[in-house]
Amino acid sequence: MDRDIFSKAGTPTLAVLAALALATPALSQTNTAIPDKAYGPVWTGFYVGAAFGGGALVNKVNTGGGASLGLDGLGSSGVLGSIYGGVDYQILPKAIIGALAEASWSGFQSSASAQVPGAGATANTSAGLGWSLLGRAGILANPSTLLYLVGGYTGQNISTSGTAVAGGAVASFSRNDTVHGWTVGPGFETMLTGGWSAKLEYRYSQFGSTTPSGTAINISPSTQAIRAGLSYRFGGLAAAATDDSPPSRPVAHNWTGFYGGVAGGAGVAVNNVSTAFGGASASLTGAGQGLLGSVFAGADYQFAPQALVGLMGDFTWAGLQSTASLSAGGANASIAAQANRAWSVMARVGYLPTPATLLYAAAGYAGQNITSTATAFAGGGSAFASQDNTFHGWTVGPGVETVVTGGWTTRLEYRYSQFQQQQILSGVGIQPETHTIRAGLAYKFGVGASSPSIASE
Repeated sequence: MDRDIFSKAGTPTLAVLAALALATPALSQTNTAIPDKAYGPVWTGFYVGAAFGGGALVNKVNTGGGASLGLDGLGSSGVLGSIYGGVDYQILPKAIIGALAEASWSGFQSSASAQVPGAGATANTSAGLGWSLLGRAGILANPSTLLYLVGGYTGQNISTSGTAVAGGAVASFSRNDTVHGWTVGPGFETMLTGGWSAKLEYRYSQFGSTTPSGTAINISPSTQAIRAGLSYRFGGLAAAATDDSPPSRPVAHNWTGFYGGVAGGAGVAVNNVSTAFGGASASLTGAGQGLLGSVFAGADYQFAPQALVGLMGDFTWAGLQSTASLSAGGANASIAAQANRAWSVMARVGYLPTPATLLYAAAGYAGQNITSTATAFAGGGSAFASQDNTFHGWTVGPGVETVVTGGWTTRLEYRYSQFQQQQILSGVGIQPETHTIRAGLAYKFGVGASSPSIASE
């Protein structure tokens, strides 16, 4: 997979947001507005915050010399935390621009090892301190909820260490490399109370290629990560831009009912692979990234003015593929693993900080189909093998959903899925996990009951 993955992976996500940008102005015309000059948060001003999340690092590795090895890629996953500060300016009643700086720590770790009688080697990679300088621009789906895109410069520290033992001799190495690149992604932010707001933000980061001194190894790292953040806004600068009419308070929305929708996004599949043949064994963490698209349906029940529960299911088509190839002495071999179809059934519980915006968590069962293929050419002969395996596991993640107009809503949702370990070939076992982000558009078919919010007014 080439380094321009995000130029492809980001397309469905950005397309959904672009469609929402066109649809959002209809909100104030569709919903009944109640004049209230006191209503409406001021988005202009300075803010600080902290975020927590997770994601994955993918290292595309290529070596030269008499033997050529290509890995797309070596992977690692884990959690991250960050602190940030920034400033926004509300240039129009429904448009905001801003800038922010962020420092983060990532616990993305991976390892690879190989053992044969009398010899062995291990290698470890971890991502630590990172930093970003970003700009963002967004539209207000309603006075309290911002849909935005963020992008800019990013840097990352990556540590690599290894040890090799053979014939009683031991060799080891340890190094730290700083890589620079760019980052981009969508986000949702909603006001809570006072100056507090909550956000859910996805980022794809692509770093430049590096070649450690004294080696023929070229490394091209990238990351995909999700952040759930809590911010406090101090205000300042100037009053927010307004139009000639007073701000309006959105009507209460009935979230009870059935819905269906479509989503697009991207993700990373991280595969923990282990092999054992006779006295030899090896293990590594492989990773592949790509696009995904899904259809989903569900039902919610709003049992209180600011709370609901629901069930939902989806079917996903994905192209999350990792590959490894080796060429030497006129012979070559390759192996690929592709996560191509997935499905899930989940429960969700949500909180409504405003009548039009839902913060939720979802969890439940997930299934995944992985196709593994292997080819080899040597001495005029060839070999080919292919196998499909179905894995079962669980999935969990946060999401944000907001009303666009009428029964239409848009959502941004992150999923972490962990699957069972399974033997796919004799002596070869794999345990997959995935990190995915989905931007969706849904239509809710209300069942006719008034929501608790409406009934209480």
